[in-house]
This record gives sequence, structure tokens and C-alpha cells, in this order.
Amino acid sequence: MSAPTATKIGLNTSLPSIRRIHSIIRDKNEVEIKLLTGDQLRGKISWIDDQCICLDTAGHKVVIWQHAIAFIKG
Repeated sequence: MSAPTATKIGLNTSLPSIRRIHSIIRDKNEVEIKLLTGDQLRGKISWIDDQCICLDTAGHKVVIWQHAIAFIKG
């Protein structure tokens, strides 16, 4: 079994939520991410893929599984 590639699995960029995240990344806006555990993180989103989001918070990169996110406020 080969690893997934961008051609096999990708983000549906026609979805408004994905377009919004891309604009946040492009504009380098700071966001607040609330997790389902109640924890809150603040920082800038570095990248997004079909399963995770990478948040740059105080110089540290944090990879967050998308299914663990309650909301993103930007």
C-alpha cells in the first residue's frame, strides 16, 4: 500500500471553509483554535492538509488533527 499523495487525496478547495483557511494562511492572520478538549491555542496557521493543520504559536509548530478542532476564530 502506497502513501497517499496530493493527487489521490486532496482538499476540496470549492468548500468555503477551505477557501477561508487558505485566505488566513495567505494573509498570515492570527487565529484562535479551540479544541474539543476545551484547550485554546493562538497563532498563525502555517499549512493545512486533508487531516491536519499546523499552527505556529510563539515560534513552536503544533500539528493538530482536524477532527480534534471545535472551531477556528480568526
